[in-house]
Amino acid sequence: MFDKYFEVILANTQKSREIHYNIRYQVYCEELGYEDVTQFPNQQEFDKWDPQNDHDQGTLLFLVRLKHTGQWIAAMRVVHCQDNKLPLHEFSSLDHNINNSVVEFSRLCIVKEIRKPYVQNAYGINEANTSDYQIAKDTDENEHLKYFYSNPKVKNTIIWGLINAAMKYSADNHIKEWYLLTNRALARVIRRQGFTVDQVGEACEHRGQRAPYRFDVKEVQGNPMWKDFRKGYRVYSQLSQQEAASYVA
Repeated sequence: MFDKYFEVILANTQKSREIHYNIRYQVYCEELGYEDVTQFPNQQEFDKWDPQNDHDQGTLLFLVRLKHTGQWIAAMRVVHCQDNKLPLHEFSSLDHNINNSVVEFSRLCIVKEIRKPYVQNAYGINEANTSDYQIAKDTDENEHLKYFYSNPKVKNTIIWGLINAAMKYSADNHIKEWYLLTNRALARVIRRQGFTVDQVGEACEHRGQRAPYRFDVKEVQGNPMWKDFRKGYRVYSQLSQQEAASYVA
């Protein structure tokens, strides 16, 4: 279902990084108030852990967009360990040492238009199997899309699409473990999908109660759910070239 409606793009150009930072600004500054809007006059939320230029591979920035409209709707960054530190070390601590074969997921966010809860199971959506979703003949297309993308099953699918992209990157770059500073609610969502998620440090106060969690990449790869996520991700620079060529043709 994910590949039919969404695609994951790796932001590897200045323009695509700006798109990524703007999604974060919408969610963390304007909507949730986690960050001070006055610190980001260009409406792009970023910090010292983000890439400094096109060649900086210390952090990867992923985006999700809707295929039928081209709207950018979600973002996540993957930060490599730097000097045995990850972003989570600014707020918490781990109960063990780490090395350069690990990364941290952070800034995982979805725009409010997609997250806003409208009506579950509207217009034939079946949360148990959203691939069976059908459009009612008398339903306005914009309304059907609004209800479809606000379904909890679909929102979770966006998260899995981002994680799938990170998994493919990790497999190609010998990354062994993932870390995430999050609340118990997201940890439960991940566990319900069959993943082993270990808490590896004390909880801290950071936008609510959060704790550091760890995944094993090999175990993540073995989950049968990935048969429904086949396309992984594309890089923005290639996407731009392909779309430009299509426009000229």
